[in-house]
Amino acid sequence: MTMNSDLCMALMRADTEDDVIAILREAGYWDDPSAWRLFSDNENSFSVIGNQQAEAIAAFVEKIVNSVDARLVDACRLAGIDPESPEAPDSMRKAVAQFFEGKSDPKPSDGRIAGWLNDNKATAEGRLLTVSATGHKPEAGQPSLTVADQGEGQTPDAFPDTFMSTQRNNKLRIPFVQGKFNMGGTGAFQFSKLQLIVSRRNPAFVSTTASERDHEWGFTIVRREPPTQGSKSSVYRYLAPVELPGEGLRGVLSFPAEAWPIFPEAAPGVRDAYYRESRYGSLVKLYEYTWQGTKSNIVQAGDGLLRRLDIGLPELALPVRLFECRPGYGGPGAHHGSFATNALGLVARLDRDRENNLEAGEPIGGVIALDDGKQIKLRVYVFQNKDKAKSYRTARHGVVFGVNGQMHAAYSTDFFTRSKVNLSYLKDSLLVFADCSEIDGQTREDLFMNSRDRLRVNPVSKQLEEKLESFMRTEPTLREIQNRRRQEATQERLKEDKPLGDVLQKLMRNNPILSRLLLDGLNLSTPFAPDGGASGNHEDFVGKRFPTYFRFRDRDSGESLTRPAHLDSRVRISFETDAEDTYFVRDSEPGVWRIRRRAGDGYEDATGWITTGPKSGIAQLWFDSLPDDATPGTTLEYLIEVTDPSRIDSFQIKLVLEVAAKREGASEPGKPRNNANNGKGRHGGNDSSVAMPDITLVKKEKWPEYDFTDTGALKIVHAGPPDNDAAPIYDFFVNVDNKYLLHSYKQSAVDTALLEKQFVYGLVLVGLALLQDHHKKPVTDDEEGERIEETVRRVTTALGAILLPMIQTIGGLDATLAAA
Repeated sequence: MTMNSDLCMALMRADTEDDVIAILREAGYWDDPSAWRLFSDNENSFSVIGNQQAEAIAAFVEKIVNSVDARLVDACRLAGIDPESPEAPDSMRKAVAQFFEGKSDPKPSDGRIAGWLNDNKATAEGRLLTVSATGHKPEAGQPSLTVADQGEGQTPDAFPDTFMSTQRNNKLRIPFVQGKFNMGGTGAFQFSKLQLIVSRRNPAFVSTTASERDHEWGFTIVRREPPTQGSKSSVYRYLAPVELPGEGLRGVLSFPAEAWPIFPEAAPGVRDAYYRESRYGSLVKLYEYTWQGTKSNIVQAGDGLLRRLDIGLPELALPVRLFECRPGYGGPGAHHGSFATNALGLVARLDRDRENNLEAGEPIGGVIALDDGKQIKLRVYVFQNKDKAKSYRTARHGVVFGVNGQMHAAYSTDFFTRSKVNLSYLKDSLLVFADCSEIDGQTREDLFMNSRDRLRVNPVSKQLEEKLESFMRTEPTLREIQNRRRQEATQERLKEDKPLGDVLQKLMRNNPILSRLLLDGLNLSTPFAPDGGASGNHEDFVGKRFPTYFRFRDRDSGESLTRPAHLDSRVRISFETDAEDTYFVRDSEPGVWRIRRRAGDGYEDATGWITTGPKSGIAQLWFDSLPDDATPGTTLEYLIEVTDPSRIDSFQIKLVLEVAAKREGASEPGKPRNNANNGKGRHGGNDSSVAMPDITLVKKEKWPEYDFTDTGALKIVHAGPPDNDAAPIYDFFVNVDNKYLLHSYKQSAVDTALLEKQFVYGLVLVGLALLQDHHKKPVTDDEEGERIEETVRRVTTALGAILLPMIQTIGGLDATLAAA
């Protein structure tokens, strides 16, 4: 193997670390220390590389983001625009609109691939930014993943300052790309010990006076070397055996070629990861990449790579085409379409699939305004059932925070079970996308870690968290759906299950201690009003794409509204409109809120507000609290504007809030009102704090519906109420095919019906005691640790094994044994 091109191709075709080492050893490079150069010329580069993404796919997403950036920069340069100049687009969406949609004066709704109705366009662009899987199938090991793009590319001698560097300012002054920190996607190094990079600069950007080497394809291997004696951390080096004149440093290998097969193909008779040629661009290969989810063809949904990329890049700037090139997937007659598909991002995929997957076929919209006035647009997707939700998101991704189409952080679905959110019945069917693209500068830095995989913990992130909790708790459509889901789950069995509640009441009434400690309420309560308080005008409402009116509810168009607003109380303002439900959150030509407060002779952007809707013609504006400078007797004047691309003049209406003193007995906004125990516990009131539960017996065939296993015992689900004085309602589900209960049937002489009742009511009493303890504890800012639902599940699973033997053993005690 003498030619560099042969060496490069051999490394591209290799799929294991052992193969790469053998190839480089044969070429005389692997064991030659002088052939390897320190990554970023820094012996301590691990301090940056080792502080990246904690999860493999989040790290891999950074490689795709780099390729998107390279394609955008390439398109900008081809248009004759310096990417760092004032003439360059100032956002990623404007760059996509200008360079890939041909729009010289983009609208805010342009530049979204969700609006590309022609699949051929998405496929054509995706074939120039690809991901392919090669090598091992799951039973044999980890696959290798390759990302290839026809982006601007780099010359061989630019590798040290681009691919092989950290903390250079390569893209800091380019406004329309995602990369800012020049970490080079180095987070992926933690999940692959070896990485191949191949690249050629777009010939259009290479000077006519440049050297021959500047026109060549460069390539190198990055390797991780474990700590040696006297070293505290690993060291990263890359293959650089070429002596550069006058540099004093070595360069990467290179070879001349007018084109090189960096792109995959899946066509009749062809399935090859390195088949289609490109005149320029870059290829990055991660050997035996360690990630979960390798059990399926990567182009399929389910738990594979496609879904994970859709989550990590919820609003992809450009399509990415995935190719499954591992042997063994599909037989000779398998259709080539089974091995290639487009990754469009979660939002685009849901937009195309929503009719068959979402409640009412539409996402629920809302807006959160932070204290700096920047808006976060919310899309809440309510899936028809949890099985359909699993096709689009994992339990770790209940709330996804995105910036310029890339996930920057996420909350798990446990977020929906928080007492301040109260959507336990929808936990497995919800997905929230919070678009934080408008946030920039210091606020974004304060919110998100540079690794773009988690939120910081500080007052800014706490504010966002609280406002999101408030939105989810008060959004009327979510409350409607939760109430309906619960009613559907209970109404068919209420009659036959009624004796369970009667027996439980009798048990507790007959025992004065249990009655005093636990009994609270005798009937099943309904957590929400049927319409959630604001369901809109009527069921057959048909909204318009561009509304003709937007006004205060029960007011004429343009008429102002004056109303009182108590300190430390939430303020809700209702509007009516003929706009369609997705007016503010749709991808194409959305409406925009602007809420400004009177300040002297003018107005300034208001902060700390939330909007929901519209839903069937009704939208709502919420202020969780009044401004700090508000005092009783003063007024707050707001100018509310709503506009969209169809309008020359916006809808404008004036709101005046007359500030009044705090209501007697009022609590902090968004928290339950205090009562008899002065709010010492989570709920207040008398010694009881949990309503009588509705009890459902679950047989084995229903286990998947309730996430039971053979050892599962009791599951509780919070059903309401969200924000009032009544006792919280929990529904109880008892696994009566628990293996320990079934074993007791065989081992005990006691009647099986009695054993079942002992098991059921024993678990219910334990669950009520845990709930009682939970709701009496003071509310703290850091209360959201393990959810009470999870605590009950965990404790009762452990108790299930000994519950019946314990009851029977203790019940058999007599005075003689007790005295002993």
